[in-house]
Amino acid sequence: MEEDVRNLVPTFGEKARALLVAEKLRETMHQGKPVLIKNRNYHLRTYNNCFVGSEVVDWLLRQGEVPDRNTAVQCMRKLQSFNIIHHVCDDHLFKDAMLFYRFRKDDGTFPMDKDSSILFRGKMMYHSLKTSKGQSVLGVKTHNNLQYLDAFLGVDMLTWLVKEKEVQSRHEAVSICREMLERNIIRHVSDDHHFKDGQYLYQFKQDFTRQYRLSEVLTPVEPILPRSPSRRGSVSSERTNSTSSVGTPKKASFFIGADEDESKERSGSFGSPGAGNSSVLLRPVTLDELRNNQGRYTQKHIRIVSDAVGYGMVVRGNGPTYIQTVDPGGPAAAAGIKVRQFVKAVNGTDVLELGHQEVAKYILANQDVCNLVVLQHGRML
Repeated sequence: MEEDVRNLVPTFGEKARALLVAEKLRETMHQGKPVLIKNRNYHLRTYNNCFVGSEVVDWLLRQGEVPDRNTAVQCMRKLQSFNIIHHVCDDHLFKDAMLFYRFRKDDGTFPMDKDSSILFRGKMMYHSLKTSKGQSVLGVKTHNNLQYLDAFLGVDMLTWLVKEKEVQSRHEAVSICREMLERNIIRHVSDDHHFKDGQYLYQFKQDFTRQYRLSEVLTPVEPILPRSPSRRGSVSSERTNSTSSVGTPKKASFFIGADEDESKERSGSFGSPGAGNSSVLLRPVTLDELRNNQGRYTQKHIRIVSDAVGYGMVVRGNGPTYIQTVDPGGPAAAAGIKVRQFVKAVNGTDVLELGHQEVAKYILANQDVCNLVVLQHGRML
C-alpha cells in the first residue's frame, strides 16, 4: 500500500527547502535539453505543461539529483506533499510510470500561503540587494569585533524597502521583517532582539544562493515553526488558576504539552497532564532537592527569541516555579523548553524561590529575548 504523504504537516524549514529546490527544478525542466515540461496528448485530450513520471526519474538519475529510482520517487512525493506538483487529474501519488504530472505554478493552482509568500518575499529582497550596484544596505558588517556576511542594519533595510516601493509604509516593512525573523529567514546576529527599526544588526540566515540537490528534500530540518496568524497580538501575562501565561492568549493556555508516555492516573493536585488546570508535576518537589548539586536535577541554559505573540509558554507554582504548558508551535518549544522543567534563573537573576507571577514579570521585562536557566530531572518529571 502506498504511503499518502499529502496530509503530513511539515516544518517551515522543510517547506522552504522544498520550495527552493522545486523552483530550480521547474526552471531546468522547462528550459533544459530535453525539455521535459510540455503539452502532451492522451485519449484525444491535451494536457498542457506536464511531465511524465518515468521520464523525470530517468532524467534525475542522469543529473545526479538522486542516487536511485526509489529515492527519486520519494523526493517527488515529498514535493507533492507540499502541493508543489500534482497528478494532472489528482488521481495518483507520484509514480515511476507513464503518468502525467504538473507543477502547480504551471496551472495556477499553487497555494501561495503566508509561509510561501514570506519565503519568496525574502528571496526577492536578498537577490535585489545582491544585484543592486552601489547599494550599501547588505554586505559584510562588524558587530562586537566579529564580521557577519549578508548583514544589514534594521533601519537601513526598512529605508530601502520604502524607497524601492516594496511596501506602502515603514510599519508594513517592520511587519514583513518580523515575519521573516520568526521563520528563521533572517536573524539578529547575536539572537538578542526581534526585528526593530533601529541600529540593530541582522543577517540573512536562509541561504538563497545554495544549489540544493533534490535528494536533500528528504533530509530533516530543525523545526522552527511560525505562529498561527490568527493568534497574533501583544505580549501579555495572564493569570488564571495559579498560572502565568507568558505571551500566549488565554484560549491557548489550556494546552498541556506533556510527555506522551505519562498516562497513568494521579491523585490530588498532581494530576494527569491533560486534566485541565491540574499540575503537570508527578509529585511535589522541594527547593532543597533542586538546589542539591549532587541530586537528580541537571541545569540547562536556554535562550528564547520571542515572536509577535510572545514566548509561548505557561509557568505555574509558588516557588519553585515550573513550566506548566508549552505551545508546540511557539518559540519556547523551538528553543527546547519542556513541561515540568523548573525555572532557576531569568536573565541572570535567581528566581528559584519566587512564585509564577514574579517569575513571569522577569520574563516579560524583555519582550524580545529571554535567557533561562532551567532544572530538569534525569528522566523529566
